[in-house]
Amino acid sequence: MPAPAATPRNAILLAAFGSRLPGGTDALKAMQARAQELYPGFRVETALTSGTVRRHKAASGSRHGRAPEEILRGLRAEGILRLAVQSLHVVPGDEFHALERLAASMQGGREGFERVAVGRPLLGGREDIRRAAGAILAVLPAERAPGEAALLMGHGTKGRANGVYRELAGELRALDPLVLIGALEAEPGLAAKVAELRALGVTRVHLLPLLFARGVHVARDMAGEGENSWRAGLTRAGFDCVAHLKGAGEHAALAEIWLDHLREAVERVLA
Repeated sequence: MPAPAATPRNAILLAAFGSRLPGGTDALKAMQARAQELYPGFRVETALTSGTVRRHKAASGSRHGRAPEEILRGLRAEGILRLAVQSLHVVPGDEFHALERLAASMQGGREGFERVAVGRPLLGGREDIRRAAGAILAVLPAERAPGEAALLMGHGTKGRANGVYRELAGELRALDPLVLIGALEAEPGLAAKVAELRALGVTRVHLLPLLFARGVHVARDMAGEGENSWRAGLTRAGFDCVAHLKGAGEHAALAEIWLDHLREAVERVLA
């Protein structure tokens, strides 16, 4: 009789904002499968940082929407000693910093992990921003013709973290002046981007999300039929708008940046 498999003592937690839409889980499932492939000796779990999304999933009877704290306490109770927490957010905003605080609170002592490391979000540093700009150009729609613009919709956040979008915009501008980025819930918003597109003299705009998954913000706020969507706003402004729904986490070139940050976190917990 073969010996029973050893219980993993190391784990990875992939923490994403989350989505209430069925297709919005595709990016997270793919990232979990990729992490398990890369680290077969680790237990790989996922958690959602959005309380709104978790409540929606609970109301619909879904078990796949637990909070990071719940997952971490369960892992520790089951004997996990070392933990890499990878943020699947885009910028180092409130959700990321909450993860950092949670991880720090659960390290050390009788009830804590021996070692915890938190991986940076997609745009976690200057080099990440430069790398992401090149990756974005590599994943733009193949049907985009010369002279057509691409507009990325980021979520936007409060405070200094929102400046990351401006830094990325500068990197993109240097590579391709017709690739722009705006923010849904911060500035520069759609009105500023419409003015910029008009100044560029373009007539056709490819609209894409700079969000990990294709959730409600993508389906409704970016590409929806309602009058307040970005697609509707661009159409009213006179542009021929083509919306592309694939989330950033579904593009291999961008997913690899998150996975490199996970690799760094794993190296720290194993050091």
